[in-house]
Amino acid sequence: MKQVTDKDVAIIILNWNAYDDTFECLKSLEHLTYPYFHVFLVDNASKDGSFDKLQQDYKDGKFHIPITFIQTGANLGFAGGNNVAIREAYKQGYQYFWMLNNDTVVDSNALTSLVEVLKKDKQVVIVGSKIYYYGTDIIWFAGGRINTFTSAIRHIGQGKKDIGQYNKRKYVDYITGCSLLFRRELIDAVGYMEEDYFLYYEETDWNIRARKQGYHVMYVPESIVYHKVSVSSGGEDNRAPYVAYYDIRNGYVMIKRTQKNIFKKFAALIYMYWKSVKSFFKIILKNQDRKKERILLIKKAILDGINNRMGENA
Repeated sequence: MKQVTDKDVAIIILNWNAYDDTFECLKSLEHLTYPYFHVFLVDNASKDGSFDKLQQDYKDGKFHIPITFIQTGANLGFAGGNNVAIREAYKQGYQYFWMLNNDTVVDSNALTSLVEVLKKDKQVVIVGSKIYYYGTDIIWFAGGRINTFTSAIRHIGQGKKDIGQYNKRKYVDYITGCSLLFRRELIDAVGYMEEDYFLYYEETDWNIRARKQGYHVMYVPESIVYHKVSVSSGGEDNRAPYVAYYDIRNGYVMIKRTQKNIFKKFAALIYMYWKSVKSFFKIILKNQDRKKERILLIKKAILDGINNRMGENA
């Protein structure tokens, strides 16, 4: 095990049944201008052989970056899988941790500017990239906003062509877990991501807790990442039935956990019902497949949210 310095970054990548995407992501890291990093590739018990193939690729010299491979042995969800690797890197003494989706490709300077901000301002604990839709100059994320009355989250600039209108660093409400660099102090102050969300809102909850401790969260436009949006869940226009379930349930639970104001909790409850109605009409108007399964999951999401039944929807 090499000696970890205060310059080193642990890059955390979670794989789940996605050999091609993860391979391309890892290859893009070879071009990073920031040289002090080590990749922790964690796998959530993939069934497609992707983890074994990636390990063999590494042995065959196809990757020219240092990688530690970690197998969780089960599908622990987004937070659970990432936390396994983060804990290992934390134990080894890393000061900086970059959570990066496996369905991304990074610009060569993506890491340099993120680290620069954290080194410069000790009150900033989380930073994130400008994220484009893969292969385009159309923005997917230029910082995030959270409505703490409803749980509604918004990606600033989403869907807009980049003409430089989002080129200023700024404090934001949250950074998406698609490309999120944080310093060690975040774990010391608020702990790890809550794993029982399983999917969606876990990093949003994390950002809220960090800001409640007086830390800042910053969007850094010099850091560029390209994202194959929602590949694992079927794409933006064909999302799997479970997406609505976790979105409806977890948004409401996040407000209950992070907000003391009773009016916010009530507003979030109403908004949960509103999202459920929208999801129902989407099934009909877009003639989505598996209609019965989708409707049952919407109903279950409401009941589970109200009753605080968390974890994976088995």
